[in-house]
Amino acid sequence: MTSLIDKARQQRILQVINGELVGSKFQDLVDPSTGEAFQVYPVACDSELDTAIAAARRAQPAWEGLGWDARADRLERLADAIDTQLDWLATLHTMEQGMPFEQSLLYASVASKRIRAVARYRVPDRVLIDEPGRRVTECWHSLGVVAAIAPWNGPLLLGMMKVATALVCGNTIVLKPSELTPLSTLEIGRLGLDLFPAGVFNVVSGGRDTGAAMASHPGFDKISFTGSTATGLAIARTSAEFLRPMTLELGGNDAAILLPDGSIEAMVTAAAGTGFHNNGQFCAAVKRIYAPAPLVEEVAAKLAELADSFVLGNGFEPGVTLGPIQNRVQFDKLRNLVADTTAAGGRVVAGGEPLDRPGYFMRPTVFTGLKDGTRLVDEEQFGPVIPVVGYEEVDEVIARINAGPYGLTGSIWTQDAERGEAMAARLKVGSAAVNCHAAFDAAVPFPLIKQSGIGIDYAEHGLKGTMRMQVITRR
Repeated sequence: MTSLIDKARQQRILQVINGELVGSKFQDLVDPSTGEAFQVYPVACDSELDTAIAAARRAQPAWEGLGWDARADRLERLADAIDTQLDWLATLHTMEQGMPFEQSLLYASVASKRIRAVARYRVPDRVLIDEPGRRVTECWHSLGVVAAIAPWNGPLLLGMMKVATALVCGNTIVLKPSELTPLSTLEIGRLGLDLFPAGVFNVVSGGRDTGAAMASHPGFDKISFTGSTATGLAIARTSAEFLRPMTLELGGNDAAILLPDGSIEAMVTAAAGTGFHNNGQFCAAVKRIYAPAPLVEEVAAKLAELADSFVLGNGFEPGVTLGPIQNRVQFDKLRNLVADTTAAGGRVVAGGEPLDRPGYFMRPTVFTGLKDGTRLVDEEQFGPVIPVVGYEEVDEVIARINAGPYGLTGSIWTQDAERGEAMAARLKVGSAAVNCHAAFDAAVPFPLIKQSGIGIDYAEHGLKGTMRMQVITRR
């Protein structure tokens, strides 16, 4: 492990543009477990971005012409290459993202599995009408060149889903990972150098200026973005000028609603598993819990017990189960939010403070004593801070959730699964669950609604989002 950490500190990792490794300008990259720079990353200049887009445009017709099976074979080989480099990719991921090494290993492994799952999909043409004198066929074609902008909370997994979806459908791609976590994605781009024709799979890196340049560039036929609602809205405004399709996976303020007969143990276990895992830096994590008023203290106590069980530290330290917040901006935001919530009358049941050590470490935190209308209940915290809110009538809770701006996921917890499903259907969210929360699967569509996004990710619906339909009528 020490040798891989040393390699990560010493080896300069470059962009992949038109089948070549490229880098002319570099900036420092910070290790969130120390708050200090440990490496540099390349920043794409305007000419490098233009070169990537032009190369993708040239390569696209031949790539689409290979056909589904040949494209899927290249993706399978990319997954094979990832599997041979799991330790190395996980090392980069832990150093730049902060996640414990064993969890980074899992993310890298799941990324390769998701690539294989997507590679198996096909979007066939379909005969709509076949009658004497008339035949109508629904045909599907690739869009062209896809701009993909991935987030910092799970770069290995989320970025590779965008790559697999675009490429298997015959598009070419220019992928930009977050400037906070670029190295593991750039390294996968390098693994693809010998697997894809030049220009098919390009990876550029840079900050907000690079992302804004991609959103405003006329050379793209589709924008796929995962990140904050504010940035997604800016991308939508800029990209609207070109009337091109977008898939925007944005923020959420996902609620878990415990009914009086629901299992507290099961619900808090799921809440801790998403709300504290990766420090709650997960779009569909449980971000607030609603419990019957008489059960609030019991729910909070059990959740606090789980919160206190996490072992915080550098992701390479033995026994660590939770690393740092990924970046200083998010760390300071969470510290201010905790202080504001305490001032507003919230009662800390667990955590509530950072660790007294270098880096961006925040203890998993549980609050009670809050109502709708306070920041922690109404806003997306994107961190390991969960409020437990009491209610009297569940219909009122559902109405309040539906009145909010977000609509990513939500869950109902009850022994009466049939009733739970009926109540889940009333939630204005893209993905609702009963007695589980945010069970992602590459085979299950992930609809994006309200200020949580536009479009559908995953499964056949996700593939169709990178394609265009054509109807051919033959007399």
